[in-house]
Amino acid sequence: MINRQLKEKTFWNIFANHYDFFIKIMFRKTYKKILFHLNSELESTQKILDIGTGTGIIPFSICPKVKYVVATDISPEMIKIAKQKQVSSGIENIEFQIQDAYNLPFPDKSFDVIIAANLLHLLFEPEKPISEAKRVLKDNGIFIAPTLCAGENFRSKAMANISAMAGIWFVNKWSINEFEEMLKSNDLIIFKTIKINGRFPLAYSVTSKC
Repeated sequence: MINRQLKEKTFWNIFANHYDFFIKIMFRKTYKKILFHLNSELESTQKILDIGTGTGIIPFSICPKVKYVVATDISPEMIKIAKQKQVSSGIENIEFQIQDAYNLPFPDKSFDVIIAANLLHLLFEPEKPISEAKRVLKDNGIFIAPTLCAGENFRSKAMANISAMAGIWFVNKWSINEFEEMLKSNDLIIFKTIKINGRFPLAYSVTSKC
């Protein structure tokens, strides 16, 4: 556990200063579509948890639409940058925290919506953060997991290999169908999955717990 945490913190701390530029260059159109769909799902009374928030791209987009956002990341440097953005923007309904997705500190049934965007494909044990998300999700809540699916086709598999040479590994190279089956195997009910095309195919999956 400690070894995993250290590796993840070290990598993402190093990458933090380049994260926003990387997303802009590689995934700007993909994130624009993710944010469009997210904002169509959310309501003003909801309390949101964003797991693996990075520098806060998602919270800063959705915060005008919802009551409150708690945004977590394992990387102190990512959270530092997110907090700097928050100070500059004056936004008050986001709380950034350094937390491990495998062991969330929140009480059971705390959140209306939980978001894990482009996180699960990076983890060796995605079932653990899914279990934690289910625990802290309200019974009538939704879990939204937009996830890059590098196993969807030959091109995306080749792109994943190139990405690995640049130091960013897809631990899980799911196809979209395989990703959906993984969600189902973790006792999630899938309401819908929207395929978003980009440099990598992305499954925008909206689920609830059984």
